[in-house]
Amino acid sequence: MKRWLWWPLALGLALAAAPVHVVRPGETLYRIARTYGVPLEALAAANGIADVNLIRAGQRLVIPSEPSWPADWGLAVTPWPPEQGRPAVFRVPVGVNAVRVFQLEVPVARGVALVPVPADTRPGLHPFVLEGAGLKGELLVLPGGYGSENIVLSEEKNALLDREKIRAEKARLLEACGPWTAELLGPGPWRWPLERVEETSAFGTRRSYNGRPGGWHGGVDLRGEEGTPVYAPAAGVVALSTELYVRGNAVVLRHGLGLCSGYYHLSRRAVEPGQRVAKGELLGYVGATGLVTGPHLHWEVRLLGQTTDPAAFTRPDLWQALAPARAAGR
Repeated sequence: MKRWLWWPLALGLALAAAPVHVVRPGETLYRIARTYGVPLEALAAANGIADVNLIRAGQRLVIPSEPSWPADWGLAVTPWPPEQGRPAVFRVPVGVNAVRVFQLEVPVARGVALVPVPADTRPGLHPFVLEGAGLKGELLVLPGGYGSENIVLSEEKNALLDREKIRAEKARLLEACGPWTAELLGPGPWRWPLERVEETSAFGTRRSYNGRPGGWHGGVDLRGEEGTPVYAPAAGVVALSTELYVRGNAVVLRHGLGLCSGYYHLSRRAVEPGQRVAKGELLGYVGATGLVTGPHLHWEVRLLGQTTDPAAFTRPDLWQALAPARAAGR
């Protein structure tokens, strides 16, 4: 088959996997193109628009989403485009020692930086700098597609919503997670901490409590009967094993590269601070301690202090992109 006959098929396959934007009242094609960092002409061509002034509210536009920086930089970002609340792996050129983005400076280990994309990051273009190489570009971030929920608390549980105590607990968790280290303590992909995986509340869900806004859900809630064993999803060091105000009986593991994971509302804890654990080792048991409405496991992952979708670390593609850093951390 002649090469030119493949072009419509290749374009169609690429656009089928591309993100989609639904036009809002008052939006222009120019503004949408600028938001997603794509040329106006490319956006029009991808959607068969002959007149760039004629779009309508509710129209679905496919966004062609190739990176905007020059190919000769030698920069690759996985996944592309990244999404709110999920980590991105930057494979950077020689000489780059850090990636500065989202008001964070992420160190590079063996040519790779594991970058958190905060869950409240605005979708669209964000500037980044490759420190050590003097290169500046723009990173496209897509919406995470998060839902919302209202949690009804009893008067007793509602009384626990003390903002000062919540802030103090968060500070303690950040301290437990510790500083960034170049060593990754074990390979991935991670496993789920329960043998039976059933999500009852997804990461990133925008929450309210008794009708009052309460931010987003910083972890994954997994259904489990009281006493269900909880296992380490990856090798790590126990940074915290104690009882907390909101999270109840808690265990926190450090994994390296600025990664730590937390296991909350436990009925009992089975590890002590400073203990090194292997993937699959028992951490404790599901419970209903702290600020909860019933027994479950709240699994939380932080990357450089930012809560990040735990499910992302169970997927092989993330670890394939991390391979250079992973190999040195074995």
